Amino acid sequence: MKKILLIFSLFIYSISFSQQIFWYDVFLEVESNASVVAELVDEFYSNHPKSSDVKVAFSSIPLKGASEKATHIISISSESSKSLADFRNSLKGSNWDLYISKMSNYIKSNRANAGRSLVTNGSNSSYPIGQAWVFKIKNKDLNSTIQAFDKFVKSTEFDGFVGMGQIVHGSENGEGVYIYATYADLNQAFNFGPRNKKEGAAFAEIFAALDVAEDSKTFTRVLIKSY
Repeated sequence: MKKILLIFSLFIYSISFSQQIFWYDVFLEVESNASVVAELVDEFYSNHPKSSDVKVAFSSIPLKGASEKATHIISISSESSKSLADFRNSLKGSNWDLYISKMSNYIKSNRANAGRSLVTNGSNSSYPIGQAWVFKIKNKDLNSTIQAFDKFVKSTEFDGFVGMGQIVHGSENGEGVYIYATYADLNQAFNFGPRNKKEGAAFAEIFAALDVAEDSKTFTRVLIKSY
C-alpha cells in the first residue's frame, strides 16, 4: 500500500499543467427559512478574518438526485493547504459558537468533506454556476483516468473552470474522484459539451476512460455570495 501511495503522489506532482486547489465543503440541509440562513452565513463570514489566498463561497443546490439531501453548500478553498487548514482551525470561539447555535435552529442535517484538485485547466474564473460529477474508481484505474483527463483538458477549450480531483476526507460508499466545471449562466450549463469534431473526439476519449468508473451522483450549485 505504501508503494502504491508513493507512486500516486509522484504522479500527482508530475502534472505541471495546473495549480493544485485544496478545498473543504460543508453541505447543509436547510429545513426552513433559507433566507435567514443566508443572512447568518453572510454575517459570520463577512466579518471573520481570513488570508487573501482563501476563498469562501455560499451556494444553493437546486439540481441534484433524490439521495442528496443538502440544499446549500459552503465551499472553502485555497491553493495553499496550510492557509486552508489555518482558516478551518480559526473557526472557533464565542462568535463561532453563537453562529452555530443560531444555525442549528434551521439546519436539519450537515456533513463535510475535503480534498484537492489533481488536474485543472488553470482558469481563475469565478462563474456562479458549478456542476460536480462524483465517481467511484478503483485504485488501479486512477492514474490512467487522470492521465486521460489531463489530455482531455489540454485539447478542449472551456469558458469556465474545469478540473478533476480527489475526495480525501469524508468520502462515502467509495466515492473518491470528482469532475467539477463552472458556467457563466444556465444557458452555458445546458449547452455543455463538444463544439466541433476535435472536441467531440476529446469527449469520446474521456468518456471511454471513464468506463472503468462507476458514476455515483451529480449536483449543481448556484452561487449566493462569495467572501
